[in-house]
Amino acid sequence: MKIQGSKRWVVLFFLSLLSGTMVYTPYIRFNYYDQMVVVFTEYKPIVDAANVNEFIGTTGMIVGVVSMIMYIVGGILADKFRERNLIALGGLLLAAGTLWFGLLPDATQILAAHGLLALGVGAMWSAYLKTVRKLGNAHEQGRMFSTSEFIRGIIGTLLGFMGVGLLNRAILPQGVIDPTLVGEQFSLLLFINAGIFLVLSIICFALIPKNLIGNEESDDVEPVPFSFKFALDALKLPAVWFGVVILFCGYSVTAAASGYLGTYTVQVLGIDPTTASSFAVIRNYIIAALSTLIIGFVALAFKSEIKTLGAYLGITGIVIAALMVLGQAPGIGIAIIFIFAFFYTGMRGLYFATLSEMRIPVHLTGIAAGIVSFLGYTPDVFFSKLAGIWLDTAGTAGFTYIWIYAIACCVIGVIACLFAYRYAKKKQAEIDGHSELAA
Repeated sequence: MKIQGSKRWVVLFFLSLLSGTMVYTPYIRFNYYDQMVVVFTEYKPIVDAANVNEFIGTTGMIVGVVSMIMYIVGGILADKFRERNLIALGGLLLAAGTLWFGLLPDATQILAAHGLLALGVGAMWSAYLKTVRKLGNAHEQGRMFSTSEFIRGIIGTLLGFMGVGLLNRAILPQGVIDPTLVGEQFSLLLFINAGIFLVLSIICFALIPKNLIGNEESDDVEPVPFSFKFALDALKLPAVWFGVVILFCGYSVTAAASGYLGTYTVQVLGIDPTTASSFAVIRNYIIAALSTLIIGFVALAFKSEIKTLGAYLGITGIVIAALMVLGQAPGIGIAIIFIFAFFYTGMRGLYFATLSEMRIPVHLTGIAAGIVSFLGYTPDVFFSKLAGIWLDTAGTAGFTYIWIYAIACCVIGVIACLFAYRYAKKKQAEIDGHSELAA
């Protein structure tokens, strides 16, 4: 069954709300890093203060390792089973993991809870991508994905400022954080998120048809039954490998920026943690919502999602260099950071739209997205751990290593986009040539 008309926007809305919440809890350190330090070291003696950055990095590494494995598994499942079942299953796993994390148990259980969160992300991710692709035709992919990212930004904004409001109650009149209050409010925030996961999972299960047919597919064409040969077919596609490199580079920049700009504003620019969290919410959700919506129109003007991503990566590298040179002063630093945020958050609205531009067959979307995610999101596996070690051992000088890494990824990403665009043009020429022969 195809979803058309206004109903597809309703489905896209609730599915995007769920997937937006999906990336909030496992990556909650992006918004409340310094408050988590207090929770883990002062509210409860979960970890020694000398190793708290590494521990927070380890939670990110756990999410990355399990998610990486699950991207392949989820990609296979997305081509073999119904999308709505996987989306609902992922939501339930995320609800359970969030509830467990919210209890703030010992260090081992917190790491295990992050593993459960990653299972939920992996179960849902490829099914989410495949559903979004099926909601639009071949010419609407940039619009569909950028609109989805816009909606994800809206729910992230609401959750982010809800968290800031709750955690702000732990700030005493003297401006000092009360460890007991911040721990209690942090738990409450996670419990609320668990409830949101549960409600949205039920809504999505009810809205998504049992047998969903994509709007790029003909009504009279039977769905291709999944075969493990799909994995081999997908691995042979140059488009998949271009997608891997582009995602790896773009997401590396996101991991550096989203994970460490918040604590950078505290440790280097001298901003208080509550203000830094508010800035993080503005960057990661409000600016992200606007920039991911805008990038869809930019891609339409460029007539290419790949060209747009290449331009954004190039500009992002220049902005990071400006941050390193000029970003020590609070006013200038904050201004550059917000410009930085516009470009690094906007890019995520197009990562998977490039698969359609490079003409990956619809029946390979799930496994192709799984392979691209499996390899492209590997910064989740190592980067938070590595950056945590840099900060624990080198102090604020660790930020220099983080930004140099991000610039290198921008350069490589631009080169990958150039090759990917040439490949996409070649594939389009082949399709046009076949169409002329058929006529």
